[in-house]
Amino acid sequence: MKFEKMENGSLRCTLTQEDLEQNGVELEDFFSNTANAREFLEKLIRIAEDEVGYTTNGNMMSIQAAIMSEDEIVLTFSDSQVSGSEIIEHIKNMFHSSQKEAEPAQIDVKEDILSEAGGKSKDTQSEAKCDGYVYLLTFASFPSVRNFCRILPQNHLTDSRLYYLNQKKQYFLWADLNNSTKGYVYEFVAASMEYANGIEKDSARSSFLEEHADVIIKEHALEKLAQL
Repeated sequence: MKFEKMENGSLRCTLTQEDLEQNGVELEDFFSNTANAREFLEKLIRIAEDEVGYTTNGNMMSIQAAIMSEDEIVLTFSDSQVSGSEIIEHIKNMFHSSQKEAEPAQIDVKEDILSEAGGKSKDTQSEAKCDGYVYLLTFASFPSVRNFCRILPQNHLTDSRLYYLNQKKQYFLWADLNNSTKGYVYEFVAASMEYANGIEKDSARSSFLEEHADVIIKEHALEKLAQL
């Protein structure tokens, strides 16, 4: 496991499947709000205090999570007023898709968009599997997606597009990072936690956007937005 203390006071913790196994924790523990899950989260905070000097203000912790790959999970801790049960429920939502191979891994994704896909059901579309490091991010405004692209390292190895869905008044940034370094993928997902409303492993959703959304930038959206 790896800990990073962020400038905004949050804590970023990178875990592997081996880390979970060594601590006797399974994803199902989070789903069931077990004592095992709570103890493990408390242990992470204690280790972070020793390793990177992380301190809390005494409030409950809010957690954002991202599944980087089948073997790497990133948790971001920040002080919050939410209850412990809400924290466990949030983690449950973050990791729910990893239990179902056919569903996209996601972070706070607006699932109802699939119901608008020209009569195609959610079950039918969710059968598509994720293709490596291909992500779809949701943004509430154009400045948000532009600022997100500006803080990323320069990368000419990505394929990316920007969509706008008028029905939702939202922007969607699609990016294929399969030719990028693992470090860039890490920075991409971590930054999305601060700027995006949602992030998911793409499956059939981009096909829906191609048909129903306006394509604002068809190629190299990440690079073009970063230059604005």
